[in-house]
Amino acid sequence: MLNFTAADIARWAGEFFWPFLRTLALFSSAPLFSAATIPVRARVAIAFVIAFLVGATIGQSAPLNLSWAAMTLALQQVLVGLAIGFAMQLALAAMAFAGDFIGIQMGFGFAGLFDFQSGFEVPVMSDLFSLVGLLLFVTLNGHLILLGVLVKSFQIVPIAVSGGLPPLGWHALAAAGAMLFQMGVWLALPVVAVLLAANLAVAVVSRVAPQINVMSIGFSVFMWVGLASTIAVVPFFAPAVQHMIAVGLAAAGAALHGG
Repeated sequence: MLNFTAADIARWAGEFFWPFLRTLALFSSAPLFSAATIPVRARVAIAFVIAFLVGATIGQSAPLNLSWAAMTLALQQVLVGLAIGFAMQLALAAMAFAGDFIGIQMGFGFAGLFDFQSGFEVPVMSDLFSLVGLLLFVTLNGHLILLGVLVKSFQIVPIAVSGGLPPLGWHALAAAGAMLFQMGVWLALPVVAVLLAANLAVAVVSRVAPQINVMSIGFSVFMWVGLASTIAVVPFFAPAVQHMIAVGLAAAGAALHGG
């Protein structure tokens, strides 16, 4: 006859509950998993399955009980999951930033579309770049790499009261925010340079032939030049997103290791 004590039940529950919290926090902040179109029940179900699989591979885990230590441990798991997902979300946000930057230069700053990922209206070019970045993220197996980082995080930041992200890890994650501006500018720079040349050309035409209504032809010129330039840089999107995934993994690793 098998006899189970309360300590055994608390230990078995902890082996599943703590990975479940970390996985669910990751899904609430990571790209693709945090999309508004994915039902909450689906996220919870996927997190349940992943936590069940990961819990079987963890060598040591803290028991689940009602104590201040358990509350602190729960907060730590949530923060670790949020940090991993936010690092990758921050890297892919460079695509949306580049699209927004290009759209303003093209004159599309007033045009907006509903973004299914964030759940609110964003500029049309920003939405286009964001969708392309998400598609390439899935094509390059970025979601599987992210789950691999989640599994690896239990070795780097074990489930223990003394664990959690170090202060230097949060500082490294905050400092990684500069990469959003840097990568977005570099990705949009070729299109912006072409649009700047088009602006200079229109300015010269307006000085040479003042009778031409620049306001009537300028918007069309900038729109078509911007679209042509964007199409020309599309082949570079895949390497750019691949670099963004690598940068997001580096930011997540810096947060977990503490710098």
